[in-house]
Amino acid sequence: MNKVPQSKITQYRKLMKEDLGEHYIHPQDVNNPLFIIQNLASYDKYSGDIIYTPYVSVNTDLMNDGYLDINMPKGLITLMMAIVSHVDKEGFAFPSIDRLTEMTGLSRSTVLSYIKTFGNNSIKGRTLFYKKRISRGKGKFDINLYYVPACTVVFTDVEDLQTDEEKLLSLQRDVECIHAVD
Repeated sequence: MNKVPQSKITQYRKLMKEDLGEHYIHPQDVNNPLFIIQNLASYDKYSGDIIYTPYVSVNTDLMNDGYLDINMPKGLITLMMAIVSHVDKEGFAFPSIDRLTEMTGLSRSTVLSYIKTFGNNSIKGRTLFYKKRISRGKGKFDINLYYVPACTVVFTDVEDLQTDEEKLLSLQRDVECIHAVD
């Protein structure tokens, strides 16, 4: 798979922000979000990689108020949760159609249909998500860039959620592992 360099991702975000204009709202400034994403950061001791685990909540008050009514397709919320589970700190996500299909269990044609129908379109005065397809030229795959204006995103280090006792036990296990290797 062709990995997209961070510099290109930054460039694509900038292009979409320009296209969105006043419709771009930084996730920390969103009032009454439909989705709340809590990303927990943990560390793989062996590879040194940071692993982000997203937890997505849906604001049921908005659903109960009729924002997403009974006539909406049943898989739409599932698709939205899959998209927002990829959202970064600026509200952008880059999941492929294949990834969304895999995560939701929806068919490829259903995912494409929902994206075409609901992307960039207002529902009761709010847009669920904006989509921009970025063509990268011959021999490179296109990228689907999504911006979800109705979400807030929080990043939390897993260690910040641990009690002092849990942190101490974790350190003791690490020391025991080091001594076991020696």
